[in-house]
Amino acid sequence: MKVTLKYDKRLARDEIGLTAREKNMAVNRIADFAIKEVFRLVAQKDGEQVLVELADVQQIYATNKKVYCFANKQEYLLKERLYQLLERLPNSFVQISRSEIIQLRYVERFIFTRNGIIEIIFKDGQKTSVSRRYFQKIKGALYHA
Repeated sequence: MKVTLKYDKRLARDEIGLTAREKNMAVNRIADFAIKEVFRLVAQKDGEQVLVELADVQQIYATNKKVYCFANKQEYLLKERLYQLLERLPNSFVQISRSEIIQLRYVERFIFTRNGIIEIIFKDGQKTSVSRRYFQKIKGALYHA
């Protein structure tokens, strides 16, 4: 793999571009790393605005018409909608239901139940489940992880 680095003072802000012949794991990991390093979520906690590091986010979920993220064992209120976040999140995040996105690096294991539901156990002991409709997305994300 050839790596090229250019500096251009004419740019309004820094940008990173990757060019690959085809989709591959190495390029995906580099992109994932770059996105995580520069992407923070603007959130609210106790009425104050805070920045949450994307690498610390375990889950993003919607409930009662509000979107929250769970990071560092705390819940934060987000202003963005789930679909807006999904467009910007790296490959380590996967949607598991209409109202929830998880980061795979925080998953300890998947349990396949008899009724076709996948239960997700996080490293901190929390649990959630994948709806049948999103089963293929999980399989694809695990395959490309």
